[in-house]
Amino acid sequence: MAISTTWERWMRVVTAVAGAGAETMVRPCEPGDRAAVRELVTADLLPGLPGPRLAELDQALEGTCPSGPTVRAGLQGVCTEVLALAGGQVVGAVSWAVRSSDGAGMLLWLHCRDDEQHLARVLVERAVDRLGRRTVQAFAEPTALAPAGLPLRMRAGTRRALEACGFSGLEGWRYLHRRLDDRGGRLYAVADVVECPGLPGWRLQLRERDGSRIGEALVALPVEGTTALQWVSLTPARRSMGNILLEQCLAHLADRGVREVTTVLPAPAEGRPDLDAALALHTAAGFAEIDQLHVYTRRP
Repeated sequence: MAISTTWERWMRVVTAVAGAGAETMVRPCEPGDRAAVRELVTADLLPGLPGPRLAELDQALEGTCPSGPTVRAGLQGVCTEVLALAGGQVVGAVSWAVRSSDGAGMLLWLHCRDDEQHLARVLVERAVDRLGRRTVQAFAEPTALAPAGLPLRMRAGTRRALEACGFSGLEGWRYLHRRLDDRGGRLYAVADVVECPGLPGWRLQLRERDGSRIGEALVALPVEGTTALQWVSLTPARRSMGNILLEQCLAHLADRGVREVTTVLPAPAEGRPDLDAALALHTAAGFAEIDQLHVYTRRP
């Protein structure tokens, strides 16, 4: 599918959204745009994700990510541009790069006013045009702003824009959320908490009353009362106690003032009963699936 990238094409699309006679421009993101871009990102947040701090926005602009520094180090030519009205109002932003390992284009993140499909399409077309004739993946890696994958339901406008530009989606993860307001205290002391500066986060080492080890969990450092559960691991002899481990982990977090927990699980797949079991475990512990996160690919 050919992608029109002429200025006249962008003007026609955006005029339909911004109003007749509206003048727009796509230009490099400047330091003075940071507040406006952060507002666009915040408007698209999934439940349980805190609004990005300026330091995290700066990491996203640089193409770095605390949870995946080795992945981010493999990017070249990271570029972020904004879509702005003539009066200066920023109504969209998109960031892309080239992956060094295979030369694939990477549409890292994209946000626009009201998740408007027409604005998103302008930004998608811009990224595809600048990346040239190559395979392009969209939302394939985590960023400092959000986990990998485009939320299928909450970002329907961007999803439709990607599909209109020749991208096809593949289910990758399930985004789950759990409030802890209803949690009581721990039944007994079950965890040693060890800080992990490299994450940064907490490692909760859970044990029985007699001190025997059950397993451990890793969570990100809470921000504004929310945290992300990275993974839960059980000793082989205690795998049947997964529900107890997770319940105790949540109670421990509630004791430490955490109000919301999120986690991202791989989507269930044929021949992977462990993925079905993980989803069932979290659902039984009160986690609710908020959205499905998809990765998108466009072939040249």
